[in-house]
Amino acid sequence: MDPEPDTDLLQSLLNPPEDGRESQDSRELVRRAESQPPVLTAFQELSRTVPTDDLEDLAGFLRYALLGVSLGFVERHLSPYLAEHVEIIPPLLKDIRSVFRRLKKSRATYDEEEFRYRAFDYGLHKAYYLDWRLYMSKELY
Repeated sequence: MDPEPDTDLLQSLLNPPEDGRESQDSRELVRRAESQPPVLTAFQELSRTVPTDDLEDLAGFLRYALLGVSLGFVERHLSPYLAEHVEIIPPLLKDIRSVFRRLKKSRATYDEEEFRYRAFDYGLHKAYYLDWRLYMSKELY
């Protein structure tokens, strides 16, 4: 049986790298995403998919995941308006919610800032993988 998709995300939060290099890279990517109008436009569109009843603590992590997806969409020329592209959003949000609940339930200590950056990276990864699955893999094979 395969591990749950969010297992890597959870493990990266519970066992972050000690050098902090990944967090620094993520900070720079977040700054870049927040400074690009096309990314912010995609983010606004994708943010409509987040239910307003989510806990405020959780909503911040969901927003960072969506910002990561938005940057990935812009960089890979994907559209936040096409159903075949936004189909990754519900599973992405489900994974972030699952990790959040598991952390709360286990009462594990974690760095909230690190979680935000990991959620961002997770969203970015999902957008790049979508591009691979839909387009690039077909071009190469």
